[in-house]
Amino acid sequence: MSVGKILENKGFTLFELLVVMVIISLMSAVVIPRLAGSLNKMNSETAAKKILASLRYARSQAVSERVTYLSVFDFYRNQVVIRKWEAGSGKLEEEAENSVSGKIYDLPEGVRLKKAMPGDIYSGLFQIAFYPGGNSSGGEIIVADGQERQYKIKIDFITGTVQLTDGEE
Repeated sequence: MSVGKILENKGFTLFELLVVMVIISLMSAVVIPRLAGSLNKMNSETAAKKILASLRYARSQAVSERVTYLSVFDFYRNQVVIRKWEAGSGKLEEEAENSVSGKIYDLPEGVRLKKAMPGDIYSGLFQIAFYPGGNSSGGEIIVADGQERQYKIKIDFITGTVQLTDGEE
């Protein structure tokens, strides 16, 4: 081999670089949307699990402190408030409407409270009370994201236990 031939083969041609750039851009067009979708799913699932943990916290606090705790779901602000219910301060509905103190959990962007059952939402608010005996007022909350993936949180009124399932069923 001569010295001149070694120097000529050093580097890449413009055509080779363009081919590599096209391959990278095609792969990116396929992979990035899939990653974004899985991140959104993870975001909504995490939000549902945090609500679940908040409700379990409210139940355990009600039992340990022997005080009724309220979990207020604000559909307009897209948040959950966990707080004590002060006896003698009025109806639970009035307490829910005035619930500005307590532990507040704002749902992440793109995740929303979709539906509450048994459906008596008082001025955009839905509440679940956890009583000192461990029982609750019961109900179901459905949390959804932008792709309409749904998570159902069910609170048993007899035992006060909280469960999370996929979808509306």
